[in-house]
Amino acid sequence: MFTNIQYHAMFKNYFKTATRNLSKNKFFTTLNVFGLALGMSLNLLVVAMIVFIYQFDNFHPNKENIYRVITHVQDRQENPSFASVPIGATQLLKGNVIGVEKVVRIHQSLPRHVRYADNKIPVSGYFADAAYLSMFNFPLLRGNPATSLAQPNTMVVTEAAAARIFGKKDPMGEIVSIEPFGEVMVTGVAKDMPKNSHLKVEALVSFATLTSHHGASFTTDEKNWNNFRNSYTYLQLADNSSPSAIEAFLNSVAKEKYTTPEFQASFELQRFDTIVPGPELDNDMGNEWSYQEMALMGVLPLIILLTACSNYVSLAISQSLKRMKEIGVRKVMGARKRQIFMQFVMESTIIMLLAVSLSYLFFNPVREALSLTAEHDSVDLNPTPGTFAGFIAFALLVGVAAGIVPALHFSKIGPTLALKGKEPQTKKGGWFSLRKVVITSQFILSLGFIMAMVVMMQQYRYSIHYDFGFDQENILNVDLQQADPQLVKNEFGKLSFVSPIAMSSHPLGAGNVPGLYVKRVAHSDSIAASKMAIDENFITNMGLHLVLGRNFTNDAGVNSRLIIINEVFAKKLSPDDASGAIDQVIILPDKREVRVAGILKDFHYANLKSPIGNFFFEYAPENFNYANFHLLSTNKPQAFRDMEAAWKTVGKGDTFKAEFLADQIRDAYSFYNSIVKMWGFLGLLAITIACLGLLGTVVFTVKNRVKEVSIRKVMGASSGSLVYLLSRDFLVLLAIAAAVTIPGVYLLMELMLQEGQYYHAPIGAVEIVISLAVVLALGLTTIFSQTLKAANTNPVDNLRME
Repeated sequence: MFTNIQYHAMFKNYFKTATRNLSKNKFFTTLNVFGLALGMSLNLLVVAMIVFIYQFDNFHPNKENIYRVITHVQDRQENPSFASVPIGATQLLKGNVIGVEKVVRIHQSLPRHVRYADNKIPVSGYFADAAYLSMFNFPLLRGNPATSLAQPNTMVVTEAAAARIFGKKDPMGEIVSIEPFGEVMVTGVAKDMPKNSHLKVEALVSFATLTSHHGASFTTDEKNWNNFRNSYTYLQLADNSSPSAIEAFLNSVAKEKYTTPEFQASFELQRFDTIVPGPELDNDMGNEWSYQEMALMGVLPLIILLTACSNYVSLAISQSLKRMKEIGVRKVMGARKRQIFMQFVMESTIIMLLAVSLSYLFFNPVREALSLTAEHDSVDLNPTPGTFAGFIAFALLVGVAAGIVPALHFSKIGPTLALKGKEPQTKKGGWFSLRKVVITSQFILSLGFIMAMVVMMQQYRYSIHYDFGFDQENILNVDLQQADPQLVKNEFGKLSFVSPIAMSSHPLGAGNVPGLYVKRVAHSDSIAASKMAIDENFITNMGLHLVLGRNFTNDAGVNSRLIIINEVFAKKLSPDDASGAIDQVIILPDKREVRVAGILKDFHYANLKSPIGNFFFEYAPENFNYANFHLLSTNKPQAFRDMEAAWKTVGKGDTFKAEFLADQIRDAYSFYNSIVKMWGFLGLLAITIACLGLLGTVVFTVKNRVKEVSIRKVMGASSGSLVYLLSRDFLVLLAIAAAVTIPGVYLLMELMLQEGQYYHAPIGAVEIVISLAVVLALGLTTIFSQTLKAANTNPVDNLRME
C-alpha cells in the first residue's frame, strides 16, 4: 500500500515538473505540439485503417472452422500462388473427405450487369452454392436461406441492389436477364454486406445456374485442372478435424493431375481469419489487404511522424544548456539516472497526448482529402471505441519512443558537468553530437521524400508518352456491350469518317489481358501465354508489323484454326530460328488445335508493369467486346453525334460508350497521378514539419549566440560574414544529408520501380537537381530569415541587455 502511494506521488511530481517546464518554453512547446499533430494526423488514419482491417470477417459465428483452399504453382518461372483453385478440386471434396461439414463453391464469371425492364444495371456478384448462406453470416431479410440458391436461375440480391434495380417494387419473384445465362428469378433479399468482408458483393446467383448453362461436365472436365482462376472454394470443418489431412488428400490428387516436373501444383488450406490481412495472392477476391500492402500504407505516414519526432528530439536537446543546472541540482540532491530518465519521458508523453488531441482536429479534413484518391467505399474510417483506444495507445508508444533519446542524453550527464552548464562533447569538439545527427536525419528524410515524389512524377510522364509499338492517335474503341459485332460493322461502315472497322476483345496496351497455358503437339510441358481475340482488320488498323507469315482472312472458318504470335513466343517455339514457329500446332486449354499463321514484331499488348511475354491473337468473334477504328473527322463533336445516331439502331437500348485508345492508356497509368497527388499532400505536411523543426533550432542557436554576434559586429564584422557564421553549420549538415540521401533514395527508388514497373524511366540528374533546389529554397529561407535578422540587429541593444 505504501509503495503504491509512493509511486502515485512520484508520478504526480513528474507530471507537475513536466507541465511547468513545458509552460516555461511556450514557443518551443507550440512548435513541437503543432508539428507532431500534423505528423500524427496521418498516422491516426493508419491506426484507424489497421483497426478496421483487423476486424475483417470477424462477424461469422463459425469463422474458426472455415478455411479457403489456395493453390501454389511451380512452373519454374514466376511460381505464382492463387487464392483460387481448379473447379475440379472442389468437386472432389464434396462428400469424399471425412471432417468436411460444408463445401461452398464460388465462381467469379458472373457478368457485371443485369437487364430489367429494358434497363441495364451494373451489379457486382458471383455464383455461389446454396450452403453459402448457412456457412457465412449474411442474413436474409426475405426468402429462405436453405432454398434461395438451391435451384438453377435463382439469385439473392442485397437491399441496396434491390432498390437500384427494382426501385420501390417488391423484388421477390421478379425476373432479370443475365446474358448469356438467360432469365433469373430473385428468391431472396439479403442485408447489405458490411465493408469489413472480403466477400462483399451485391448479388449471389446459384451455382446450379452455372452448371446448368455449361453442362454437368463443367465441374469434372479434365481441361479445367489447368485453369486456376475465378473458382474459389471454402470449407467448414468439424470441430476436431485436421486441415492437414484434407491438404494431404488434395495434394495426392494434385500429383495425379500434374505429372510433369516443369509444371507442378499443390494446395493449402488457409484459415479464414488469416485472409485479411494475409499473404499476397494472385486472383484474390474482393477487398483483400496483404501484409505488404499494409506495410506500404504505413511507410509514408511513419516517415512524416519520424520527422516530427526528430523535431522534438532536436529542440529538446537544443535546450539542454538551459536544463543543465536543473539536472545538476537534482542529481546533487540524490536523483538517480532512472528518475531523470522518467522525468523527460513524462514530458514527451504529455506533448504526444496534447499532439494527438490536436491531431484529431486534422483527422477528418485529412481523411476527406485522401478519400479523393482512395476507394472510400471499401473502407470505414469512422472512429470507434477501438479506434480511440488505438489512438491513445499509439500516442503513449510514440511519446515513450521519442522521449528515450533526450532522456538518455540528459540522464547520463554528471552533476559536476551539469552545474557548470556544459554539454558532454565528443573527442572532435561535438561535430558528431546527437543534436546534429538528429538535424541531419531530418534533412535526409525531407530530401528523400521530395526526391521520391519528383521521381514518381517523372514515371507518370514517361509511361503515358511511351512508344507501345502500335498506333494510338485517333484510334477510337467503341464498347459493344450487347450489340452484335457484324451489325455494328455494317452500320458504322456507312459513316464517311470511319476507317475500316476492326474488332477486339480488349483495348490494346490499356490493361491486363487473359493468361492461359498452352501446349505444343508432342510436348508435355505447358507454356504460359497471353491472348486477345481480334478480326482480320485489327492488325492493319493498329499499325502492327507482320514480320513473317500472314494475317487473318475473310474466311471465318479458316481463321478459327489459326493464331498470330509475337516474336517472343516465336523464339520460345523455335529458339534457333523464329521462322521455324510458322505452321507449328498449338493445343489450347479447351483442347482445340490451332496453327501459327504469322509472327508480329513485338509490341506492348498489356501495360508496362510486366515484360513482353508469349502472346498470340486468335480469331474468336464470340469474345469481341470492342469495335476499333481510326476517326478521320476533324469535327469530333459532330462525329460523335453521328455515331450516337448510328448506335441507336444496333445498341439494344444501351448508352453509346466510346473512348480514344490514347485516353484509355493514360487512364491505365492514372494511379501514378494519384500517387503524385497523395505524395504531394503528404510531402507538404512533411516539409512543413521539417521547416518548423529547423526554425526552432535556428532560433535557439541564434538566441544563444546573440552576445557573440554583437561583439563581432562591434569589432567590425560585416552582416554577410555574420550570416555565414550562423548558417555555416546548417549548410554543412545539408551537404552531408544530400551526400547520404541522393545515392540511398536513388537505389531505393530503382528497386521499387523495377519491382512495380518493368519498363520505367531511369532516374536522372534532373530529378536530383529539382529535389535539391526545393530543399535548399525552403531550408535557406528558414535559416536566413533568422540569421539575417540577428546580423542586422543593433549590437548596442543586445550588449546593454547582456
